[in-house]
Amino acid sequence: MFETEFFGWGAPIWAVAVAATLLGGIVRGFTGFGFALIVISALLLVADPVSVVPLALILDLLAGFTLLPQNYREVHWAGIRQLVLGSVIGVPAGFACLLLVEPEPMKIAIYLGILVSVLLIARGFRLASVPGNGMLAGTGVVSGFMSGAAGVPGPPMVLLYLSSPLPVSITRATGIAFFIATDILALALAAYKGLIDADMLIRSAALVPVMAAGTAIGHRLFGVTRPDLVKRAAILLLGLLAIVGIGKVLIG
Repeated sequence: MFETEFFGWGAPIWAVAVAATLLGGIVRGFTGFGFALIVISALLLVADPVSVVPLALILDLLAGFTLLPQNYREVHWAGIRQLVLGSVIGVPAGFACLLLVEPEPMKIAIYLGILVSVLLIARGFRLASVPGNGMLAGTGVVSGFMSGAAGVPGPPMVLLYLSSPLPVSITRATGIAFFIATDILALALAAYKGLIDADMLIRSAALVPVMAAGTAIGHRLFGVTRPDLVKRAAILLLGLLAIVGIGKVLIG
């Protein structure tokens, strides 16, 4: 049966894209992260990676710019500098390992590491003090490595901050700023590889209002919700993403 397409996507793909963008926006506005992972995981069920990943990064970047002005003063800027510095080192290392090591075992090891970290924090693991430059830079290296090897840069940074004495609001704001930097780097690489075309830009523009509505809802929920609930939601999301990631590797 002939199916009408709009800018390269049929109605079923658009339906999934709208639903995933709205949910991802709500989660991003509430916890400060998770948008790209949710959108990519959902759309990869119905579309090819080349048309999905850059689009998710564009929307995630715009979501970050939407949220940053409201959270700018709570960003841990000293941490951002070290995280980004480490990521610049970690990303090439991750890509190198991706070329040298079978990706499936590596991804399972990474997701298992995330699960262990989540369980430690859920059971009350805490850092005695605010992370220093060395720990922050090291976390940036791990985040960059995970980005290059498995496309999941967020969990190390989020887990580090959630286990620190810093308030949840700082964790959320710092995540917003950090992912803006990583999105810009990734999109620059995507553009260099010729992965961004006119159809993708039009799809992104069409989904911007949906993303904006989702982030506004999530930000509103954050404003009226207890900080400990936000922390539990972030831990739960990380755990679920790790389990889904392991499942996708084992099934696929």
